[in-house]
This record gives sequence, structure tokens and C-alpha cells, in this order.
Amino acid sequence: MKLGAYKINNVAVSVTESYNVEDLNGNVPYKVASTLSSDYEDITSIENFSRFGLSLIGSATAFKDWKCLQREIKALIMSKVNNDIDANWNNLNSNEKLIACNYMLSKVPGAKFAALVTDATERMNIAIQFDFNNRQARGSWSNVTGRIQILRVYLFEKIGATNALEVFYDVVKDGLLELYEGGVEGTIEDGNLGINDFLLARSGTFYSSDGLKERNYPIVDGSGDDMETVANAMVNILSNGIY
Repeated sequence: MKLGAYKINNVAVSVTESYNVEDLNGNVPYKVASTLSSDYEDITSIENFSRFGLSLIGSATAFKDWKCLQREIKALIMSKVNNDIDANWNNLNSNEKLIACNYMLSKVPGAKFAALVTDATERMNIAIQFDFNNRQARGSWSNVTGRIQILRVYLFEKIGATNALEVFYDVVKDGLLELYEGGVEGTIEDGNLGINDFLLARSGTFYSSDGLKERNYPIVDGSGDDMETVANAMVNILSNGIY
């Protein structure tokens, strides 16, 4: 996605010290979108997403939670380091390195994190906040929040309460939601068996013959969708925050 700043007299609000609300002409000062209109300047960058992105969460489709912001920052960082954050760490400036630690800590080599953030207490605080932000976005089965809540509501609408409860019984029985809360999505995503394997009935996994995609539940919302479409949509909710 792109990050845009509204232009007042052809100057982006991101570079002005202040502006009058009326000069926005009813527009938002910053926005995220797949494409930007001509009255917005593309200011997409690692540092700008970190600076402005938090306030934009929830303002656009596919930008509904913290992990959507994380996704955009991660993509920019991985592009700048040519997909090798260890070997090309110094392709990032000091601000970008700290942003990487805050938004993709699990991918930053421990030695590089320690060299950048020398205070152990500060490192612990960054790690705690990183874990909290990820867990809050994924949600909780017991509290019914975050992406898990969206997933639950979506499935109930698609296949009705009786069949949805049967699905969630299997998911809970196998601990897949707990694993997801802790960061495990599936064999392709993480190298560990997870909920996406169940949803997509992935070949070569325990769920290949009886995962959600292979079940013949009727779709009750009149959409004409099939179970493959439903399963793919659920993976998009969990992995990409698209809902």
C-alpha cells in the first residue's frame, strides 16, 4: 500500500510545520491506499509509515490493525536489505534499524539488536511491546478480539451456527487458535503445523483430507461462495488482516 500526504498549495502536509484544517478542503491529511489521487503526495517510506501509520490504523481496507502496519514496514525493510536482513543490515540507517526492531523484532538477529539497543531494560521493553502489539492484533479466542473475532463472525455468517461451532470445536481441540495467538500460522508461513493448514486442507499435513476447504458445508448467506473461497478468505483475515 501507499502512504499519501495531502498537498496544500502543492506542498505536502508532511513537510509543513502547521496547516489550517480548512485548507484540507474536507480531506484527511494522511491516508493509506493502493493508489493515490493527484492531490496526495506519495510519501511511502519506512520512517514515514512508522511516523504516521499508527494514527491511520482502521482507516482503510487491509489496514485494520497493527499487523497491517507491520506488514507494510516489513515489506519496505526487506526490499531495502534485499531480503537478507542479517547480511545487509547496514543498508538501513539508524532510524530504520530501530524501526525494524520495533516492527519485525523476530527477524532481527539478536546480536544486531543488542548492538543497536545496548540497554537490556530497553531491549526487554521493545520485546514486550512487540509481543503485545502482535497478540492484540491477532486477538484472543477466550476474549474474542482482534482477527480471531473477525474470523469467528465471518464463519458464522457463511455456514451458520451449528456448522461453525463444529469447525471451532476441531480448531480449539487441536490448539490451533492458541498457536495462532502465539504467532504460528502454518507450515508454509512458519514451518509448523497451524490453523492455515487446517483451513486450506494443505497437502502433506494432518488436515489434507478433512480440513475446512474439503468439507461440504452449505453456504447460507446467499453469496454463492464455495468452501475454498471461504477458506481462502479466512486465511486472508488471519495472515493479512484483509476484512
